[in-house]
Amino acid sequence: MRPWTRREFTETMLRTFGPLALLRELQAREALGAPARIAAGDLLARVDEASRALAAGAARPAEWQSRVEELAARADLSDLRRVVDLDRLSRTMTVARDWARGEHLRLGTFRFGTQVFGFARGAAITPHGHRNMASMHLVIGGELRCRQYDRVRDEADHLILRPVLDRSCRNGDPTSISSERRNVHWFVATSETAFTFDAVVDNLDPSMGRPYFIDLVDPSGAEELPDGTLRARRIGWDESLRLYAGG
Repeated sequence: MRPWTRREFTETMLRTFGPLALLRELQAREALGAPARIAAGDLLARVDEASRALAAGAARPAEWQSRVEELAARADLSDLRRVVDLDRLSRTMTVARDWARGEHLRLGTFRFGTQVFGFARGAAITPHGHRNMASMHLVIGGELRCRQYDRVRDEADHLILRPVLDRSCRNGDPTSISSERRNVHWFVATSETAFTFDAVVDNLDPSMGRPYFIDLVDPSGAEELPDGTLRARRIGWDESLRLYAGG
């Protein structure tokens, strides 16, 4: 028996099961295929939609994280690099071996801000958490060691952290932070250069008085508690650079 053509298959499904069954069958077939790459313009529009829902309180921070990470993982990196003009940025922005430098981008009228961070080998975004914001970080060049921690609770001079991620992030790998999940992060470049594309939604609660807060911490020097969490000191910018910048 010869195999059916696509037309014969469709006609038979319509006759036998009707439009609803056909729709379900086609959706199942599509789900089994490789997901389509998302062009940069479409990616930005969909992240904006998710960000407006977050800012309006229609989505939880953790829901926003799941959505934007799913979108970023499907991004057409070549198109995104073109839109952010990574070729130019890689030549003009400061890429140093101590701490990563960022450049803000104007890509449209969005509820989220955009920027690119550049690293030389060993450069870091030093360990820190945020309040009043959520952010997504997509590797668009090179490789980083990515570490993240859940923020279990705050103390006057410490943050109690639970390690949840420690892996190599390469081209196309996204991570994200929010008040609900993986609030503290730490990146170190492990390739000669590395770049991330960041989407940031801040000022989620205007009553807090500032668009966002940064809480620098020292996880490497933390006290390990009996439940496996870490009691990490709050530290200042100068100490953070001394301990963590440049490797």
